[in-house]
Amino acid sequence: MSWFVRNILFLHILALVFAFCWIEGGTRAELLLPVVPWLTFFVLQWLVVYPQAKSTETLAEARERVWHALGRDPLLYAAIALTALLTIPLFNVAHPPAYDVATQTWRNFAPPVKWLPFCVDPWQHAVVLLWFPPVLIVALAVRHGLLKKRKRWLLETVCWNSAAMAVVGFAQLHDGTNKLLWLMPMKGYFFSVFGYPNFAGAYFTLTAVLSAGLWFYDATVGLRTSWTTSSAVTDEESWAFTNRMILPTIFCFVAAIASLSRAAILLSSVTLVVWVVYMTSFVWRRVGTAARLTILASIFAGIMVTVASFAIFKWGPLRTEMRNITFSAIVERVSGKGYYHARVAKEVLNGYPIFGVGGWGYARYQLQYLNKGEDAQLVGGANVHNDSLQFLAEHGYVGYALILACAVLVMIPPFWQTLKLLRDNSSIWGEGKTSVGWLQRIPIPLVAVVVGCSATVCHSLGDLPFRAPSVMIVWTLAWCTVPGWIPVVRRQA
Repeated sequence: MSWFVRNILFLHILALVFAFCWIEGGTRAELLLPVVPWLTFFVLQWLVVYPQAKSTETLAEARERVWHALGRDPLLYAAIALTALLTIPLFNVAHPPAYDVATQTWRNFAPPVKWLPFCVDPWQHAVVLLWFPPVLIVALAVRHGLLKKRKRWLLETVCWNSAAMAVVGFAQLHDGTNKLLWLMPMKGYFFSVFGYPNFAGAYFTLTAVLSAGLWFYDATVGLRTSWTTSSAVTDEESWAFTNRMILPTIFCFVAAIASLSRAAILLSSVTLVVWVVYMTSFVWRRVGTAARLTILASIFAGIMVTVASFAIFKWGPLRTEMRNITFSAIVERVSGKGYYHARVAKEVLNGYPIFGVGGWGYARYQLQYLNKGEDAQLVGGANVHNDSLQFLAEHGYVGYALILACAVLVMIPPFWQTLKLLRDNSSIWGEGKTSVGWLQRIPIPLVAVVVGCSATVCHSLGDLPFRAPSVMIVWTLAWCTVPGWIPVVRRQA
């Protein structure tokens, strides 16, 4: 069997990820429509026809294994339920709200079937079908159709792709172009392939932490091997290969700052501090005095370089955004106080609590809930700038519950496998003075995924990162690829 056939599922998953990332972060529905449905179909087809086979099984046995695993996976049924819920409104369309000048009141029209989910614009609602089903199908394909090595390859390739996107952003800044990808004129500030800075900030913050996790995993392989009886690492890799992920880590962190998203500036800084503390704690007890001094000197040098860069370079736009990052501004943005979006979304939800008003329906229903003078805030008014409130207003409690169920089901396997590893194989970590602490027993990529994905969730409390399919698919892939780094160690006798 040729390499291409063995990896056809892997290659199509990558193609779908690249499409979501490079087509304006997945925010241009008219450009996604000719590409994403076909790629999604092929991913699904190769999952059930050509999944990756283990060295000990035939292709037929691999298919049987995948089909059996899919049938037992609750994520499959949650994905089917969510897809059905999002499909029904395409055939149950209500007239948009209309303002009656005579009575000076708003009229909301009922859909043909009142007790089913509905929307007011099937073309706009169909956009959500370009988001959720492809992402969930990719999650199932990665979970069941790829072997561990390809899962590791997948996440690393995603990180390198992010580095390439960052380079494009730096090139555009250096060139001073006002055209996205030198093709599409933009009125406001943009970075890389993202027309909205907060999309860019959320994406690069997430991929920066993931890249840092993969680098630290490789950099500590010798240290971790000495703790276990595993002989997985037999040959010393070159320094360049071991530290290859430093480059995407740096590029993505800088890109998160260069996006000029205040949330990204804050969250990337916080995650960087958290990661430095984690790395230092991870190795501190296992290295000598010289290595400890090197660690402290490196941290000090990094701080000095950062301070010096602000002193030497003007960084005018960055300084302006950083001045606006205050505790009161954060509380105001997260709570929605001072913004009409949160209040209006809650009122829309109160009127349609079960299924909401359909994809992008918030923009159609918000006008009737605005107070006097609030129409001046309508810039960006198509979104609530809080993902949870927007999904609640547009898909109701039922749709939001299904979205949360899918997210939780994506997150459970890496935690469950880690718990099994720690419970069933505690003896491999040693005892007494040579024992390994609990922090070192948790897989490093899992820590990176938790930190990076938590930052995205925090960002979503005050903006809309999950309205960008590029962020959504990388967030999901991060959880699904973690098991590729969790060793399968048999229970000790």
